Amino acid sequence: MWYNKSIEKGAENHMVVSAKDSKLLEQKDLISQLNTTIAAQTELIQSLKKDHEADREQIQNLLAQVDYLTKKLFGTSSEKMKDVEGQLNLFDETEQEADIDLKAPVIKVPEHTRKKKRTLEELFKGVPSRDEIISLPEDERVCDECGAALEPIGKEFVRHEFRFTPAKGEVVNIYRETYKCPACSTADAMEENIKFVKAAVPEALIPNSYASGSAVAWVMYQKFANAMPLYRQ
Repeated sequence: MWYNKSIEKGAENHMVVSAKDSKLLEQKDLISQLNTTIAAQTELIQSLKKDHEADREQIQNLLAQVDYLTKKLFGTSSEKMKDVEGQLNLFDETEQEADIDLKAPVIKVPEHTRKKKRTLEELFKGVPSRDEIISLPEDERVCDECGAALEPIGKEFVRHEFRFTPAKGEVVNIYRETYKCPACSTADAMEENIKFVKAAVPEALIPNSYASGSAVAWVMYQKFANAMPLYRQ
């Protein structure tokens, strides 16, 4: 019985020693892992420091380039050399002896003024001008309501048009006539709603332009057939 108790006590002591050894091994493994992590972090920090220094040096170089280019672009463009203290000047002895003022006179540049757009009268000054009135065809000068003949009551301005024939150009002021029915316009039923009829005007070749078909055709002929630049026409 005493022998069995000794064996059990020895086994318990052995288990305690084994547990302490395993904990010690775990602590050693943890310390080893932490040392490896610290070494890796230290190496990473050193690499980042090198990259930071390289970036800082590149930034300094770029700032120096920007400063140089800014002075080159906005600085003085004079090629006159600056006097260096203690160094003789070999090029301006005559000027120094004569005490001549080498400063260039200040030249004032007049302020730019935008040229006013020319009016129609200025644009066609000296160009012959005539009026052209577009009337209703004879078969359309009949009132739709009563069949009476329409009579003109006035004209309406439509546009200016520059027409050109070889070696001749003229400005044509286009108007169209307005018609009304003399019978319907005096009727009591049409007193507040008088019907007016206007002549149909051909559409302009280029909207909001005074160029006519003849002028555009002549310009195209001169440009592409005779190889004459636009500024010479």
